[in-house]
Amino acid sequence: MPNSEHHYKYRLQILWPDPLKNRGDDIIMKRPDLVEQMNAFRVKIQNVCNLICKGIWKMDTAHTLQGVTLWFSKGADCYYLILNQPEFKWVINEKIGVVNFYTREIKNYKLVYSNTGIGVEEINLQNHA
Repeated sequence: MPNSEHHYKYRLQILWPDPLKNRGDDIIMKRPDLVEQMNAFRVKIQNVCNLICKGIWKMDTAHTLQGVTLWFSKGADCYYLILNQPEFKWVINEKIGVVNFYTREIKNYKLVYSNTGIGVEEINLQNHA
């Protein structure tokens, strides 16, 4: 049985704000102001997660073109962040990952917003390659 001490079961990504989206390494190297904005955005996410999360969570340290990747041990923390993201004017990538405890494989689901709440749909890899 795998060690469950720090099992991060849920993965989601908060997309960069518009001025920071899709900035390649070459642009980032020339624009320290963008790096400052990215770091400030990450600090804001960290502060919010420290306030609202009851379980263990972590933020990937690597910067990506898409946004900031977060990992949660509790589904309630992930769900609460999704529910409250409009308050912070964040956009969450519609793809959420769930990690299998035994195999460590990640199964991806699509977030579906409706007037009755938030749900998930399994992503068919043939249609979303």
